Amino acid sequence: MIFAIGFAVSLFPGSGEATAQSLPETVTGKAQLYDGVTFDLMHDGGRYRAATRVRLEAVDACELRQKARHADVDWPCGAVATAWLASRTLVKEVECRPTRVLSGGGYRALCYVDGTDIAAAGLGQGMYVLAAPEQEYTPPGYAEIEARAKATSAGIWSSEFMMPAQWRRAHGTYNPLAPQR
Repeated sequence: MIFAIGFAVSLFPGSGEATAQSLPETVTGKAQLYDGVTFDLMHDGGRYRAATRVRLEAVDACELRQKARHADVDWPCGAVATAWLASRTLVKEVECRPTRVLSGGGYRALCYVDGTDIAAAGLGQGMYVLAAPEQEYTPPGYAEIEARAKATSAGIWSSEFMMPAQWRRAHGTYNPLAPQR
């Protein structure tokens, strides 16, 4: 019984040291995109390919079907964010440092390509927004990076748009690019 309780506690983020101890130091592989901030890291598992779901820590992006409006013209901000991530990760080794476990499996993580923090780069180019204020962890400097992107009207900040979490509540989460597992 004590083992079962300990195991259950280790499954819930923020429940103490058991969670931190269960996280790998790094997870690496090639990214198979799900959307602008979520992907499966594909790695060779020996006889079979293995995948680890990763969602970038502390940032969010327009949903794939979401649009923004600039100068009375709609543009596909979700598709643009996804294409931006693809342009940074395609056929490159992505290194992720997990920060917590996702409820459906996989990790929230800080991820890097060629030493560049993907989330910070996306924030700076206006592809991403900081996640909701209730976010547990925001890496140092992310708020300042987003503020600069807003001030210069970079990417999404040049347009009128609904925050991604709000858009998902209003329109659902169907994603036609969801990788088959």
